Amino acid sequence: MKQKLLALAAVLALCFSLAGCTISTPDTVGTIGGQEISSGTYLLAQFDAYQQAAQYAGEDQDPSNVKAFLKETITPDGGDSITVSDFVAQTTQEDLQRYVAVENRFSELAGDLSEDYTSQADSYTDQLMDSYGDLYKSNGIGEDTIRQYEYNLAKQAALVNLIYGPDGETPLTDDQLTDHLENEMLYIRYVTVPLYNTSTYAFADEDQTSQMLQLAQDAAAASTPDTFDDTVAAALPDIYAVLDSELSAEDAASQLSSSFLSQDQLDSSFSEEDAATLRGLQYGDACAVTYSSTSILIAMRLDPLDTMSLDLLRSTVLSDMATPMVDADMKEAGAALETNLDQSAMAKLPASKIKMN
Repeated sequence: MKQKLLALAAVLALCFSLAGCTISTPDTVGTIGGQEISSGTYLLAQFDAYQQAAQYAGEDQDPSNVKAFLKETITPDGGDSITVSDFVAQTTQEDLQRYVAVENRFSELAGDLSEDYTSQADSYTDQLMDSYGDLYKSNGIGEDTIRQYEYNLAKQAALVNLIYGPDGETPLTDDQLTDHLENEMLYIRYVTVPLYNTSTYAFADEDQTSQMLQLAQDAAAASTPDTFDDTVAAALPDIYAVLDSELSAEDAASQLSSSFLSQDQLDSSFSEEDAATLRGLQYGDACAVTYSSTSILIAMRLDPLDTMSLDLLRSTVLSDMATPMVDADMKEAGAALETNLDQSAMAKLPASKIKMN
């Protein structure tokens, strides 16, 4: 019997060494819009989809336990409850459809990426490989796949100008851009105050946070567009002092800055209440709110066109307004593509084999 088992083992070993008997990784997983999808691109889209699902994990769910988490149920923002495995499969396909739609649209309008876009994509790829190269490799994802995916994202970014820019296929008018700038974008003069001692890094407790926020709100309430900088700078040393941190008047004044807050930043970095407070600011209004749970934001909303021209702001406004439009365009175009993915090929690349570390 022992000899028979050894003989069987030898036959199996020989069989799996031959091409016809090897359980191999497929080169492609089918086509979308007639374009072949490589297994590496599929694995990357699937890996990213799983990372998205992990963001919706509940307190009692552990995304690091991949096989178990795939059986769990999550509720994406603004969506219905769905099992993680279904979410990953659906999101993977949607991203692959977007990928092909971007390639098609970019080829139709341009054909080549500019050096600015390629250098940025190369830089992002190098950063990802430096930080997560081993993790990608353990998931069957190579550097070339990452680079091509970053090029695809760069092409999608370039479509903003190619479709909606001044010389684009369907340029947005100055009136449209101005309306978006005035009603959808938040331009603020601001300063952030850390909710921790800047020397010891000890975080503020609830009472200290409340005290610091009240002082910040008092400074905001006492400000006008002409006095905001001086009023806030004068208040900052006392706010820092709550945590025994020191800040000179000169350093306080140098911390003030101006910038745009995007709608995505409002949703991701502030509570619903604080985001609503910021969105409700009129020109010249100021407020103080908690920012990302680690700092306080003291801000006054200003009219950017008081100090800058639309031409100067055009690229910023165009990006803010047209990026979601391109996202929607590519999602619609991708969904319309003929999708012929090979279930048997995808079965050899299951999400259950994803490695998280």
